[in-house]
Parts: sequence; C-alpha cells; structure tokens
Amino acid sequence: MTQGYGPDHGQQGQWGQGGQNPPPPAPQWGQPEQQAPAPQPQWGQPSPSQPQWSQPSPAAAPAGYPGAAGQYGMDTGPQFDTGDGVNWKRVKLIGLILLIGTVVLLLARLGVNLASFIAADDLAATDTGGEAGALGIGSGLASVLLYGLNFLVGFLMFALGIAAAVMGRGRARVGGIVVAVAIPVSVVLFWILAIVMAAILMATGGADDQTGAITAAGYRITAGTNALHALVMVAIIGLGSFFVHSTASKQLTA
Repeated sequence: MTQGYGPDHGQQGQWGQGGQNPPPPAPQWGQPEQQAPAPQPQWGQPSPSQPQWSQPSPAAAPAGYPGAAGQYGMDTGPQFDTGDGVNWKRVKLIGLILLIGTVVLLLARLGVNLASFIAADDLAATDTGGEAGALGIGSGLASVLLYGLNFLVGFLMFALGIAAAVMGRGRARVGGIVVAVAIPVSVVLFWILAIVMAAILMATGGADDQTGAITAAGYRITAGTNALHALVMVAIIGLGSFFVHSTASKQLTA
C-alpha cells in the first residue's frame, strides 16, 4: 500500500522503474533503435504527401497567356493575317503603289508624245540633215528622260503585279494578273503600232521611202496615235491596280 510514495514526490516511474525517464518506444517496422519512428498516418486521414483524388487539377492558363497551351493553336505560330491567310494590309500597300505608278506611267507616256508633237518641225528638219533647234534638243532630252522613267516604273509595276497575284485572293488576284500582263503587252503593242504607222506613213507620203525621213505631219500623227495607245493601256493597268487596292480595303474593313 505504500508503493508510489518515494523520493519522487510520491510518484513512481512507469513500467516499475522508480525515478527514471521512460524508455524510448520500441522501433517499429524494422527501423533502427536510435531513430525515432516517423508518425504514421491515421486511417481516416490522407497522407499529406499523396495527391488527393477529390482535389481538382490546377486550372489551365487562360488562352493567349504566354506559355499557355493552345495559345497559337496546334503546331502553328502567331497569326497576323485574317482568316483566309492573306496579309491584306500588305496587299493594300501594293495596290496603292500600283495606283501611284499608273499615274506616273500616264504622265511619262503623254509627256513623250507631247514633246514629239510640239517639236515636230525640228525633228523633221533633223531627219533631212538640218540642224536641230533649241526646241528640238530640249524635246529630245525630255523624251530620253521620260522613256527611262517609263521603263523603270513599268518594270516595278510588273513585279508588284505578280506579287499581288500571288498574295491576293478574288478580285485582288485578278487585278494583279491584269497589271502583270498589261505591262509587257503594252510594249509589244507599241512596237507593232510603230511598224504599222511607218508603213502607213510611207504609203501616204508622210515618210520618205528612200531615207525613212518623217515629215512634221508624220511626227504629229505618230504622236497622236501613241498617245491614244498610252491612254488605253494605262486605263487597263489602272483598272487592275484599282481592283487590288479596293479589294484589300474592303477585306480590312469587313
């Protein structure tokens, strides 16, 4: 009856050992004696290191966020074009350049024919061995410059017409084809018209059969015919350029 009353304030250690600390718990599941066992999960509580089956998966990043899946679609990069895959902004720029080039072509061709019409007398005198006056010299220099400008602008518009035909759709493609075809056709028609006019002038006395010298009236007739040819061809080129620009503008505002 006196057990439990001792030097430890009346308390006796557990397990029958008086005044000593309790021994460490026995190792569990084959763990070493010196290592304290890890706390075991309760049967009613999930382990903190295991994923919870009832927990929802992390929300996916919103579309368009950098690095989000499906930001640009399946196996595609960033899209800068409209739904039909055409860069209509670039096509519109090409159409604008074509319209400006059409105006330059018209001015250059009409300038050449106007210079020939004004200096017809001096040009005719030069063909017969006479000296060219100031008007004839100025007309010749102006014609050379305008012919060079006509060639450069025509070549640029030919290349841009091909680009519009390749990049555009619908009427824009048709307009590019019209421009690209009209430029070389205009050159071919110019030389055909020159041969026909030479034959007509020789038959009507407007040019000398022996020397090929053209009279002043012959120069004026030739200048008027070439101006008519330039107006027709430039109108066709301008129509194709308008198709390119207007179609691209409608697509951008749709």
